[in-house]
Amino acid sequence: MGNQTSKVIATSKKRRDRNRRRSLNTIHSHDGPYSISSNGNNDWSDTQSYKRSSEETLEAAVNAAEAMKNNISKQHLSSPPNAPRRKSISEFFSRRKQSLVALHPTNVAEDMKESDRLQRQHYLLKSSRKSNTVAPIDSPKVIIESGTGNGIWALEMAAEHKSSQIIGIDIKPPAYNISCPPNLCFNQSDITESWPMNNNSVDFIFQRNMYLCIMKEQWPKVLAEMFRVIKPGGYIELVETELWSHNPGPVQKAFISFYKDQCVSLNVDLDVDESIGTCLEETGFVDIEKTYIDIPIGEWPADSESRKYGFINKEIQKAMLKNKKHSYVPKWGISPNDYDVAVSEVLDEYEEFHSFSRFICWIAKKPLE
Repeated sequence: MGNQTSKVIATSKKRRDRNRRRSLNTIHSHDGPYSISSNGNNDWSDTQSYKRSSEETLEAAVNAAEAMKNNISKQHLSSPPNAPRRKSISEFFSRRKQSLVALHPTNVAEDMKESDRLQRQHYLLKSSRKSNTVAPIDSPKVIIESGTGNGIWALEMAAEHKSSQIIGIDIKPPAYNISCPPNLCFNQSDITESWPMNNNSVDFIFQRNMYLCIMKEQWPKVLAEMFRVIKPGGYIELVETELWSHNPGPVQKAFISFYKDQCVSLNVDLDVDESIGTCLEETGFVDIEKTYIDIPIGEWPADSESRKYGFINKEIQKAMLKNKKHSYVPKWGISPNDYDVAVSEVLDEYEEFHSFSRFICWIAKKPLE
């Protein structure tokens, strides 16, 4: 695998030397690959302060990283009073990272880097969907986040739905002991086993990015538990990303081939796009809706909003590749230096081939008795 990868990298570099100039003028139409589709409420960003904060977060992150990328000197980083001054996206999120370190003192550095990346992805998805959720929930009393991770979604929902009880469940939930809203709690549970909730006791369940944690044969069990605890007429919302980017270049294809092999060995479902919808129907859910959210990787789109999302998404992909280096290098059979070269080539290919990430959202309802 290592020799094959080195050949792909060498071939790709030669091709770039022959044609270094990229054409970024051919952009797809509105219904093309970077069109962002959502059933969300477009008024969310102007109504509540806690909703505005994520947009400000994303905007500040973009401005900060652009300044870093263009090598703007420190003296030119000075800004008017009250304007955000950040040297990089990593510094911008450092306060949140430090708080997570305090809450998880036993976590290794790699865990915190991945938590930081997932937090950026959270704000990217929230901004592109214009909301934390698109399911038609109305005054829910109990909301569950399945696989809560660092708990950021649950925290924001607790602020948004102050009269609701928010419960985040995870095999390793965050240990928020201070500054935790009174309507938020976390429960340590394995979502692939029986859930610690009564039948018909939950109004809404949300789950995101669990495709690597739930094996193919476990999905029916997880959805069956959701169906058991959700009230008749209640909704669930699932959001998963496709396992690899669209419009890949040659080095990306080498990564994808390796990644597919790893997923097969772990019994990860490679076809969640079709299998989850079928499993929802077989479990008994009705009114099943599926929506695609396509987000560019890189600054190749023509319109400013897509370009902004693409810039952040490229930073997220870059962080993911760096975070996986220690795992991928020995399994792939290439040197650390070759891996770094491959990552650099992939980042260039995102722009050249107009790559994009695809997220899939399912909304399903438990039928009324």
